Amino acid sequence: MKDFAESNLSLRERKVLKELDVNARQGISSIGSKLKISKQAVNYHIEKMIRKGFIKEFITYFDTNKLGYTFYNIVIKLKYTTKEDRKKIVDKLKGISNVVWVASFRGEYQMIVSILAKDVGEFSFYLEEVLHSLKGKLLDYNFFIVISASQLGYKKIHSGTKSKYNYDAMIGHKDLARLSGNDLKVLKIIANNAKMSIVDIAKRTGLTIEKARYSLKKMEKEKIIQGYKPLVDVARLGYLWHVMFLRLKSSSAAEKEKMISFLKSFPEVFYVVRGVGNCNLMVEFQTKTLDEFERVKDKVSNEFSGLIADEKTVQLIEEHKCTYFPGSLG
Repeated sequence: MKDFAESNLSLRERKVLKELDVNARQGISSIGSKLKISKQAVNYHIEKMIRKGFIKEFITYFDTNKLGYTFYNIVIKLKYTTKEDRKKIVDKLKGISNVVWVASFRGEYQMIVSILAKDVGEFSFYLEEVLHSLKGKLLDYNFFIVISASQLGYKKIHSGTKSKYNYDAMIGHKDLARLSGNDLKVLKIIANNAKMSIVDIAKRTGLTIEKARYSLKKMEKEKIIQGYKPLVDVARLGYLWHVMFLRLKSSSAAEKEKMISFLKSFPEVFYVVRGVGNCNLMVEFQTKTLDEFERVKDKVSNEFSGLIADEKTVQLIEEHKCTYFPGSLG
């Protein structure tokens, strides 16, 4: 907890942020009651963290496979580009409906783009849009299909607590959700507005409060909605964000699971993604210093040197878009 305590957040802001990371939709009064402060104080601290840029937005995590979608991650090498060039590229990528994550890297790759698609044909369509956005600036690219993704939460925020606020966005469910038109309206609104009140959701969707609440509760119960969290700017908390891409040698399922469990045990590991393609594991790390990251990286390399065929590491320097809602849905 020491590193988090030394961030630019006040003690109360840190406590409020922890509660939001547990469940960003919980009421202001509920947070105030837990922290023994007024709801006005809770609201003040939330607004202050938004204003200071610690919280970028509040996002809703969906089980995208239950919606019939799979993640395809594209890692991109660019030719020399100016700051203005990169901004134009990012703006074009953000405008593609089923592009759900765009981030800039420092290192061998310069960008990552995530696409949600129903099948390979649809992925091919959106891939062409991505490549067109990079026209004249693209040096090379690779992609891999996501099999499973484990969101481990901001563990630095929760260090020192007994409870874990993690969840697994496992790909491979066979039970597709049956969504009504009302459900789709609610999903679209709360995708990047997870804290929006039920009254405002009803207004924005044109539904009654009762119908909006029913859709929300139904999707929570069916685990279509997995959680509500703040999208935190970790750099403002004083952390470096590194991403490791691993290609593994032929190995058993048990060996891979052992490696994934090992990675999840590190407080510095934030996200673990299994993939098929030129990348079998994508691991995201958040550390206070470069030396701290190198120490963790060395532990992983030493423990599984016989399993790792290739490894590439980049530093994530800016997250431009993050949502779990495919724009073509509905």
